[in-house]
Amino acid sequence: MDLLVNKYSPKNIQDVIGNHNTIETLNCIVENMNPPHLLFTGPPGTGKTTCAKILARNLLSTKEAILELNASDDRGIETVRTTIKDFSRKIVQNVPFKIIILDECDSMTTAAQQAMRRIMEVHSTECKFILICNDFTKVFEPIQSRCAILRFDKIQLEVISEKLKEICTLENIKISSEAVNYIVELCDGDMRQSLNVLQPCINSPFEITEEYIIKLVGVPSPKLISNLLDLLISKEIEKALEAFDLIWEDKYDPEDLITSFFRVAKNRELYSVVKQVGLTHMRIIKGSSSKLAFYGLFYDIIEN
Repeated sequence: MDLLVNKYSPKNIQDVIGNHNTIETLNCIVENMNPPHLLFTGPPGTGKTTCAKILARNLLSTKEAILELNASDDRGIETVRTTIKDFSRKIVQNVPFKIIILDECDSMTTAAQQAMRRIMEVHSTECKFILICNDFTKVFEPIQSRCAILRFDKIQLEVISEKLKEICTLENIKISSEAVNYIVELCDGDMRQSLNVLQPCINSPFEITEEYIIKLVGVPSPKLISNLLDLLISKEIEKALEAFDLIWEDKYDPEDLITSFFRVAKNRELYSVVKQVGLTHMRIIKGSSSKLAFYGLFYDIIEN
């Protein structure tokens, strides 16, 4: 059985959802057949790698002229000095240039990026780079200046929702609207993650509900979090701590738990709580005792 992320991966640029302006730019590049070095940047699951591969296939007629690397696996200077440099010098017949797709280039070492900059300069005519990253600020500025930077934003939630409903129809997955909405909200603009959450629902004999998805992904129920916030806001401290202890006993990852608080507070437009949750998230990331960090959050909510 094919994975949904593979089965429904776009085959043409026109099939890519979201980021309309960026997709239009890519169409222009294909029409002109003379691309600059490109830097695709944006959060995960927004189509960066997919677009890079489609673009390379549209520009070149042979796989021999395309090199794909993941910099998180090959991040050191030796990869640049050997694999990338050798490919840039390689002669491939009947193509106007070669393409190197370098995914997660923001994980490359400084020395590797400096060496790659030189290759981009020397071989700019016969070898085009498509660099892909989540955080372009980690990419060496001289490399950025040699690239056209295309930004991929999070895909609009309603666009992902429509796509998931379409796929559920094609796969005969019975799923409630609430479950689809929860997947979309949980994955926050990441199409790939949305499909990965939907994957275990294939061939289910019963209708997929929001409660089923909550159990599947192992995050706290929004209803429990919302109830806890109500108790805190109404200053029912003893009941609030009892409710939190029940949630804590399920041993959720602290970052997943604080993200659930953020999501519920944002949806309920509790903006003062959203601010406090954000500060607590920072404390947890920095290594504060997780349970104490949550108690600190509860104190701030009660006092405000």
